[in-house]
Amino acid sequence: MDGAGGIRCGHRIPVGDRRCDAGRCVMGVVISAATTRSGGTSSIGQAADAAVDALAGTGPDSNRVDALINVGVYRDSNMVEPAVSALIQQRAGIGLEYRPGGTPCLSFDLTNGACGFVNAIGVAQALFATEVPRHANPYRVLIVSGDTHPSCLSTPEFPITPVGAAVVLEEADSVRGFGPVRFSAGERVPEPAGYLDLARTGSAGRKTITADRFTTPPAAILEHAVAAAREAVTEAGLDPAATVLVCNQPYPEFPRALADALRITEVVRPETDTHTSALTVGYLEAARNGLRGRAVLFVAADAGPTAAAVGYHAP
Repeated sequence: MDGAGGIRCGHRIPVGDRRCDAGRCVMGVVISAATTRSGGTSSIGQAADAAVDALAGTGPDSNRVDALINVGVYRDSNMVEPAVSALIQQRAGIGLEYRPGGTPCLSFDLTNGACGFVNAIGVAQALFATEVPRHANPYRVLIVSGDTHPSCLSTPEFPITPVGAAVVLEEADSVRGFGPVRFSAGERVPEPAGYLDLARTGSAGRKTITADRFTTPPAAILEHAVAAAREAVTEAGLDPAATVLVCNQPYPEFPRALADALRITEVVRPETDTHTSALTVGYLEAARNGLRGRAVLFVAADAGPTAAAVGYHAP
C-alpha cells in the first residue's frame, strides 16, 4: 500500500436515524468519517487507501457507497481516461460486485482546482435532496482527493504535497450540518495554472507537468474568497466568534488575511500546499482540537480567481 509508512488520522461521529415530522424528513448532511493518507507518490493509491480507512468505521456495511466523487486534479501519468474515480473505486474495492439487493455505486470526477471539495459538497447535497426511491440503508457519499506529480516519483520542485483524503457524508437526525454552498469568481478567462505542454514535452508527456501556483494576484484571490465566505457565513447562520476557519493556502499570507477580513480568530493554517486535500487536512486538525457544538467555515480559493465556501455546524 502506498503511504503505509505515512500519517494515518481520522475522525468519526455517530449518524442518527431518519426522523419525519408531518411527513417531511428533517435531516442534516454531516461528515461521518474523514481520513488522510500520505507518504506515497500515487494519487490513486493514497486516495483509495484513505477511502478504505474512512469507510472502515462506518458500520457493518462499510463497503456500501452510493456515490463516489473524486476531486483530485494532478494525476498519476497525467491520466485522462478512464475516470480516475473508477480506478480509485476499483482499488478500494467499493461496489465491484452487483447482486440482487446490492447498492450500485455512481462514481465520477469533479475538477475545479482547490475548490473541488466544496463543489462536491454541493453535488452531495443535491443527491441527498433527490426524491428518488432509496434502499433501506442511509444514503452515503464518499468524496476523495489527492494530487501527485505525474511521474509518481518524489519531485522536490513540484509545489504540492501529495496527500490522499477521503470524507464520508451521510444524513444525521436533528442537526444542521452543511449550509448552502456559495461561490465567487472573476469574469475574465484565467491564465492556465496547471497544464501539460505537449509540444514541448513530446514523448515525456505522461510524466511531465507545469504547475504555476502564482498566476493570479493575491489581492484578487482574497477578494473573491471574502465574498464567497461572507455569503456562506450569512446563509449558514454562523457566529464568527464561535467559528473555526478551515481553508487552503493559495499564497502564504492567505489564511490569516482571510480570517482577519471575516473577523474570525481561530484559523487552521495549512503547513504545506495539499491542494485538493487541503480542506480535509484542515478539518481533521480542527476536529483533533475539539469541534463539539462549534461551527466550521470551509473556504477554498484558487487561480482564476475563483473561490467557494460553505458553513458547517458540527454535531
